[in-house]
Amino acid sequence: MGTLSKLTLQKILDKVLPLGDVNPVLVNVSGYQLEPFITIATDVMTAICGTAFPHKWNEVKLPLFYTNSWQQDYALINPDGSSVFNVEWLQRGIVVDMVSTQLPKPWGYVEYGRQLTQATGTFSQYGLWRNPTFLANWFPNRMLYYGTWGQTNSGGPSVGNNPLPFSIYTNPLNAITNTQPNNPISQVMDPNGNLQVVTVYGTCGAVAPNWPPAGSAPGTNTPDGTVVWTVVDPDGVGIRILPVPSQTGAVFQFNLIAQMPPVAFTSLSQTLAPFPDKFEPYFRQGIIAQCYRYSSVASVQAKFEKNYQIWLASLNDLRANEDRELEENRFTPERGVMGGGRNRWAGAAYPFAGPGSGFGG
Repeated sequence: MGTLSKLTLQKILDKVLPLGDVNPVLVNVSGYQLEPFITIATDVMTAICGTAFPHKWNEVKLPLFYTNSWQQDYALINPDGSSVFNVEWLQRGIVVDMVSTQLPKPWGYVEYGRQLTQATGTFSQYGLWRNPTFLANWFPNRMLYYGTWGQTNSGGPSVGNNPLPFSIYTNPLNAITNTQPNNPISQVMDPNGNLQVVTVYGTCGAVAPNWPPAGSAPGTNTPDGTVVWTVVDPDGVGIRILPVPSQTGAVFQFNLIAQMPPVAFTSLSQTLAPFPDKFEPYFRQGIIAQCYRYSSVASVQAKFEKNYQIWLASLNDLRANEDRELEENRFTPERGVMGGGRNRWAGAAYPFAGPGSGFGG
């Protein structure tokens, strides 16, 4: 993974083995052990990634996705048809109005939260370009809502908008200027319980597709007229947004950045990736502290708590090394101290009241 991480776990092991208290934990009569060193290394990486700090080296771009008519939930899928798993928490993002004729295209912020409730398209909006433009959070795909192919639009999990025979799915990027296509929901649960996402736009067939058997592998494709459905993993990552897009209107492209889960090491040949080699001392000191925990000698094991707490405190220095740039995230008041209406333009430019809005204190 890149060039910032070339040190292998074997090299880290070679550095700590000469330490007298550590050596008996990592070596037995037959030589080097894979365990407990691999588990210790995983514990150390988990602790480093456990702080609520956005490490740049641990960022990942999520696949782009586009708003669809009346659709709040979007099961993510990679370009190769695989499901998305490498998300620990959402970090930042923007949306771009893709059908606008303006250049550069209008954009707005996405604000993240822990959980958004399911909603319909009747969410009250304060205008297209309020700040943030959208709220978003991630859920496992199995917790999102899906339509039912062929079911009348009288309710159900999707609250209507189900695909029917001869339904047309128009690629939102091919939409008429400033108009979101009136598509059915782009994800369904098939009769066998598989979660399916539209990956090729077109026209649905006259009858229901020949859905794959229950438990089909993620990435399995099913033709439906000229439409193609692809199975996603129920434990993969999907996104819920608010407000719910309208039936027609702007098509928004979501450009989201997340923090990855900590690496689970499996071999001594692995590098520290994505952890940069320049921070190796912090990793190595964590290894040493954790080795005390695994010692069978009581006097050595007693050193664990103190050394581990010292190491955890040293991670503040790691954060300081990474956090030398001007912070652009900030808090801005939504209303004046004496009360007043909600400020939909809250931000550095208009911290108290939007221009001619009647909002603010």
